[in-house]
Amino acid sequence: MGLNYFKSLIPGFLILLVVIGLANPALAGGEPKTTKIIHLGYLQLAAHDFFDMNRDTEIDNENGKLDLSTVLFNPQEGQCNFIKSLHHDDGCILYDSTTISNGGEKRSVENIMISTASAEVGELYLQLVNDYGAINAYHKTLEFYHNNLKNAYEGSFNLPFPNPRVGDVTNEHNLALRTAHDFLPAEITFKGEKKSIFMIDPLGEKLSEAEKMQPSSPLDGEFDIEFMGIDFCPIPDVFCINVNLLEADQTFGKQFGMGENKFNEFMVQQSDGFDYDDAISILLDEAFAMGLNFDNSYPVAGELVSIDSSTLAITGLSSAIWMISIFVGFSGIGLYLTKFRAI
Repeated sequence: MGLNYFKSLIPGFLILLVVIGLANPALAGGEPKTTKIIHLGYLQLAAHDFFDMNRDTEIDNENGKLDLSTVLFNPQEGQCNFIKSLHHDDGCILYDSTTISNGGEKRSVENIMISTASAEVGELYLQLVNDYGAINAYHKTLEFYHNNLKNAYEGSFNLPFPNPRVGDVTNEHNLALRTAHDFLPAEITFKGEKKSIFMIDPLGEKLSEAEKMQPSSPLDGEFDIEFMGIDFCPIPDVFCINVNLLEADQTFGKQFGMGENKFNEFMVQQSDGFDYDDAISILLDEAFAMGLNFDNSYPVAGELVSIDSSTLAITGLSSAIWMISIFVGFSGIGLYLTKFRAI
């Protein structure tokens, strides 16, 4: 084979390099993948809809469904749904209007990203309920929520949003979703200033439309250093805690029988993006597909039901607690805050 033969192979070889580079931005010298911070807010809201694991008791209070239980009602380990809560059946209740307008349960004010997403959903429901009744308002709010989840899922993972299918999420799905912490930014621009995300009290606050479009931290298989050991002293000289988000995620895998290296394996898989056949991509597809599969086909025959403002309110966090709770993150991160509760 002469020199001309090898020269003839060069164009094909160059095309192969381009294809490999497009599939792997790191090899191409491109920037690692980022997403919009509002996408992180909706992904975190979804994770709270999926999971609420108590690391002490190993009991999950959530129901594994993307049904807005986080914002509208307490699922009570899957015993309650929207319709039961609406009619107060079996002790189920809707949150009151103030709680719903603030995004529902207290995990919704952990940071400004999820605070914005959950408040958007809650406020929309309250606007619709007076015109359409509670059940129709719920259907319309679910549509809004799921459309935003689709945008967040596809915009963050570069994977098609799945269709609903039967099944139940597991702790392995929980662990897979925790890898999205890689996207968490330590700083964002808020009200015209660059601020540490730890120093923004999100209760009653929302990102502006421009602020929502800010890029996240890059998906590079590593957490920002700020999330790997922060001392918080909400009550100086009385109560302090050191938080390591990476350690919290790693120990979740070990605690629930997946091994101490499972989370690290997931992080390596996603460091060059989410590929269709990666285990983590398959788990994310399964989780959202199963989360979308729930019965929301309730009868709506002329029923107009107002929210009962006397129903039990779950108050927002105090300024002393929200600084710590920001680390609860996408999936009920296991920080053993036993003074309040094990998350």
